[in-house]
Amino acid sequence: MHEVKAMTNILYMTVVEDLKDKIMKGIYQPGDMLKSESEMMKEYSVSRMTLRKSLSLLSNAGYIYSVPGKGHFVCEPETDLYQFRFQDYDSLACEIDKIKLTSVKIEDTGDKVRDLLGGGVTGKNVVLERMAFCAKNPVAIEMVYFPYVPHEPVIEEKLHFANYPKALETRNLFALKKELSVQLVDVPEEVGEKLQCNQGEPVFLITKKVRKKDTNAIISVSKFYIKKEYFSIKAFTPEEDDSKKIF
Repeated sequence: MHEVKAMTNILYMTVVEDLKDKIMKGIYQPGDMLKSESEMMKEYSVSRMTLRKSLSLLSNAGYIYSVPGKGHFVCEPETDLYQFRFQDYDSLACEIDKIKLTSVKIEDTGDKVRDLLGGGVTGKNVVLERMAFCAKNPVAIEMVYFPYVPHEPVIEEKLHFANYPKALETRNLFALKKELSVQLVDVPEEVGEKLQCNQGEPVFLITKKVRKKDTNAIISVSKFYIKKEYFSIKAFTPEEDDSKKIF
């Protein structure tokens, strides 16, 4: 019994790998229709159940799709999709020698911050500011905004921990989603003074929003100003998603 099951597993993976290889090599082009199930059953010497298991795996992995009554077709790849990694201070184009927490404030939520945090915040919010230095020169400044919820956890005891916003994220990492936008803007006057920039000098502004997946509520918003010579954008077509890999 175990030998039969092992043989079936080998057969369906043989079909998967062969079809995937033909798609990757361009033997089957996007939009092409695969052979009929009867033809593939004969070609691979497998049962209909085994073949359909193979085709289901390929479909779930995004290689093919089926059209009822017609057959199976090769998917069109996402040729205009790119991804880049941004890891806060590790993404800067210099060796950071110091990250300094410069201020922490609990303040009444004004209209600008309320809009920034999604409009659902009332009462008070926290704004945390920290700066990054390279060779003792300021290269970036980050302002992090998040709602103030007394004693959940006891914020007063933890606010002066520079990585507290990261701790907020990692508590429920799989329940969160992030949005990132990158702009080149004229440096705001207050930020320019702290970064020692000339008035109107362009800087990168990276805005990151962290939301709860279930409610879409905003957990935090950070505005990260970086001197333009210390940041560049490189994006690549994504490699095969680990979650879609076929084993």
